[in-house]
Amino acid sequence: DVNETLKGYEEIYYTVEKGMLSVEEGNFKPYEPLTRKEMAKALAVSFHYKGTGDSSFTDVDRDDPYYEYIDAIAKNNITTGYKDGTFRPDEVVTRAQFSAFLARIYSEPIEYTVEQNGHVLQQVQGLENAINLALEHDQATVHPVDNTLQTFAAETALQEETGIKNGVLIYNGAERTKAFTTEHFKPYLVRDLANNTGTMFDTFVVLGRLYAKDGYFAESAKNKANYEEWLWYLNHTFDSDGVLSHLNAAAKEANQKVNVYLTIPYPKRQGEIIDFNGEIHENTLEERIKLVEWYIKSVGLEWAASEYSNLNFKGYYWLNETVSNYDDELLVEYVSETLENQNVPLIYSPHALSYNFSHWNLYGFMGAYLQPNAFRLSGKEAEYKLHEAFVRAQIYNTGINIELNSYAPFQMEEGLTHFEQYVEMAERYNLPGRSLIMYQDTEMVHRLATYTEPGYNEAYQLLKRLIK
Repeated sequence: DVNETLKGYEEIYYTVEKGMLSVEEGNFKPYEPLTRKEMAKALAVSFHYKGTGDSSFTDVDRDDPYYEYIDAIAKNNITTGYKDGTFRPDEVVTRAQFSAFLARIYSEPIEYTVEQNGHVLQQVQGLENAINLALEHDQATVHPVDNTLQTFAAETALQEETGIKNGVLIYNGAERTKAFTTEHFKPYLVRDLANNTGTMFDTFVVLGRLYAKDGYFAESAKNKANYEEWLWYLNHTFDSDGVLSHLNAAAKEANQKVNVYLTIPYPKRQGEIIDFNGEIHENTLEERIKLVEWYIKSVGLEWAASEYSNLNFKGYYWLNETVSNYDDELLVEYVSETLENQNVPLIYSPHALSYNFSHWNLYGFMGAYLQPNAFRLSGKEAEYKLHEAFVRAQIYNTGINIELNSYAPFQMEEGLTHFEQYVEMAERYNLPGRSLIMYQDTEMVHRLATYTEPGYNEAYQLLKRLIK
């Protein structure tokens, strides 16, 4: 029922020859719709998916000729079937369903190479399989393999548009109980403290996590912040004895000019929004946007008035670590577009399980720095999480957030072990010299440089290996 005069003949011939689509009694049936089981075969054959024979849809018997293909796409997370446990193999595939299947395929690599010192050990399907193989070999790394529609990076992103090579997070909300001093920032700026030479971080991301003891600026049931709380943080940041004033003085003493990103708190989604006049507004996307617009305008006025000689205002940092709902997608898209029109970048640092992390550039973020969230883990568990973060950074073209928690002297032995894993993995994946930011709680870099107890100086020397 197909001849050479039929439009699409060559494509039909190819799909049949490759075993992607079937013929029945010599007929291709070119005008009949595609069923879900036929789609499963086409995808499994096209992308070389293999199953494990353990999927159990209630309407697909193991002796069904399409079972191996349905099992294969289920194993590779291309389908989960329906909530009632069925696959419905004979139903027609809608355009929306097929788009969803393809989106899942092309958003992730199909295969990965496991390499050791630049030499390929093996190419395998599935990220979990690749990482588990890498764990068996010293100095192994995992890299995504290009597919027919998408090319993946072999390293983490340079993020040149952000202007960040080595950035550090500086918390200045209510979570910080100590006052900043000019001397505090010296280890963040100067590489060789004894001789007052060399440079460390080129970018400082200033952010506030809390506005009160139990008041969160991030997405949380404890976020009850209104205009007054946002104003408190704004004034706190630009205070003459605050973080920016002392950072500017320290940079001036070091004869450096550094970039600064200022945080945009998360406008709460629950509860009314109260303005400066005490008027109560329904919590809508429009009112949340108004709050952010007021804040951005106010930051601009404060920065201009402050005239910092050694600080360069580079952009904004989105405090929330995920984009978890449709309203937030619209909010971020609006804010990023507004800032882009002013040539001001917006960046963020999603956590390891962040919802919709893969869409960061579609939301308008200029850069993203993935958190591995491995600093509380150890051994193979931490190594697995670090591999996973570096691979995802390659897939989605992001930087990495290097994490070092606060450690007291009695905890530093454990803390050093954790940080050694981070640095070793960062060097394995060639992160130094590319674009990174560092989480250090409220003052860990300062402790590394100034505490004399065992472990601190060793960790500071490790940190210097990251800063290139």
